Amino acid sequence: MTAPAALMPDRAARGAVTAAFLANGAAVASWIARIPDVRAGLGLSESALGIVLLGLALGTVVALPLAGGAVARIGSRSVTLGGAVVMVAVLPLIGHAPSAPLLALTLVVLGAGVSTMDVGMNAQGVGVERGYRRSIMVGLHAAWSVGSLVGALVATVAVRLGISVAVHLTAMAAVIGVMIALCAGWLRVRDRAAVGTSSPRFALPRGALIPIALICFAAAVGEGSASDWSGIHLQDVVGVAEHRITWAYVAFTAAMTVSRLLGDRFTRRFGPVLVVRVGGLVAAAGFALVTLVPTLSAAMAGFTLAGLGLAPLIPLCFSAAGRVARTPGEGVAAVATIGYGGFLAAPPIIGVLTEAMDLRVPLFLVGALVLAMSLRARVLDARTSSSEPG
Repeated sequence: MTAPAALMPDRAARGAVTAAFLANGAAVASWIARIPDVRAGLGLSESALGIVLLGLALGTVVALPLAGGAVARIGSRSVTLGGAVVMVAVLPLIGHAPSAPLLALTLVVLGAGVSTMDVGMNAQGVGVERGYRRSIMVGLHAAWSVGSLVGALVATVAVRLGISVAVHLTAMAAVIGVMIALCAGWLRVRDRAAVGTSSPRFALPRGALIPIALICFAAAVGEGSASDWSGIHLQDVVGVAEHRITWAYVAFTAAMTVSRLLGDRFTRRFGPVLVVRVGGLVAAAGFALVTLVPTLSAAMAGFTLAGLGLAPLIPLCFSAAGRVARTPGEGVAAVATIGYGGFLAAPPIIGVLTEAMDLRVPLFLVGALVLAMSLRARVLDARTSSSEPG
């Protein structure tokens, strides 16, 4: 019997959603890698920086449940492209923000665009994965990490050449906009559930989605902490030269990329439970090394371990959520609404704690949280979240 077309591998759609992940990662990394320059330009303290960084996370978390409901009503393709348009339009404005409040407001809008696109492209990914009948979500997130790595490397060159934040981000927005336009026509038009069916306006986790969301939350705290504070750690704790402050972030992103490129293979062989548990242990060891040995080499090694361990956690949570929920979009958005709260919580908490203590202390606690939640990975078992398309 021939499988239904919706359950057949769609290589064109896979390529398009891979490009979307790549573009999203490049946009986010372009901003993150310039955080130290933006902080210096506006003269922000650690606590002020934490509050400003809250803007991106706030926009992200507010948009997530709305995006989940929108996927069921208008389709993940429209949600992906709508979020991408906002992201590309707002990214250049970061370099022109004249004050901390306006920068925070800009980041709120950027976060809304990034997260809306994130929900849409992850729902696309879960739908494409159903056709392949095997894990491909970690590989799709590998594309996001590749985009992040490219964005971080371009930012490093921009810093080295003395290119302003405004010029750098405007150029990146133009390139990313072209990439999105080229892949738009190949995205899947319809999702697994018929678009237009009745659905909640807000996607919130319930039942089996709650423990999955908590693992996602811990992973988001880990990723957000390493991304937002690795440069500050090198600058304030290790005391490296200005042209080296992006090195730890590049190492973290490169490690996530490698781990995600191999992640689907390991998941198919060992299962998501073992992959997440081992990942949490490796990430915790990395944060411990960063905090206990304040040297450049230790920071590079520690953030590399953190990247290797954290890489598969969020994509495997999304894959499980897409199987549990009625539609992939609702499952992804429901888990992300709580899970991405980690991006919301980490920046201000670490910023405030750093005012009273060494940055190494909150980073150590982040590693402990990741380890504790990863040990609950049994909820990702395919036997409790059926992987059969249907």
